[in-house]
Amino acid sequence: MIKSLKVVLSPNLIRNIYFIKFHSLLRLGILFWGGAGGELTARILRIQKRVIRSMVGVSARTSCRQLFEELNTPTLVSLYIMQFICYVRKHHQFVDLNSNILAHNTRRRMDIHIQPHNTDLCNRSVINMGAKLYNKLPGYKKEIDSYKTFKKELKSLLLLHSFYSVEEFVAL
Repeated sequence: MIKSLKVVLSPNLIRNIYFIKFHSLLRLGILFWGGAGGELTARILRIQKRVIRSMVGVSARTSCRQLFEELNTPTLVSLYIMQFICYVRKHHQFVDLNSNILAHNTRRRMDIHIQPHNTDLCNRSVINMGAKLYNKLPGYKKEIDSYKTFKKELKSLLLLHSFYSVEEFVAL
């Protein structure tokens, strides 16, 4: 669809169609299936890259990192990270801070306490994964009071880097 409309429409309208038809499907239910990881996420990310390349009109071998940044479009992994962190931030009353759990004062006292777990399913749960990702944010971003401002700052951070894996974000 993008390839055929690219000939007729302006790049701005093509970008709008991408957000209406493709991006909305990516965001739908990402809290539920985004933690599946592995081959499913890799396959969907490859499809997203193919769509981005066709929007811009570059070859299949062109790297998409710069294209995501130019189009101001988050990758699938960036959407996943954003949704999980925003979920934890919005529902902070269901999580405990390290300062509430630990008796001593540490530099990680304002981080979210991650519940001990034995299974991979629990590790990939929205609360645990969201807490891990939230804890990796810089301290000044965690201190933002307004949810709207926090979300805007988080989005700008994720658009700046175009992450292809959660491990890239964690290593940041």
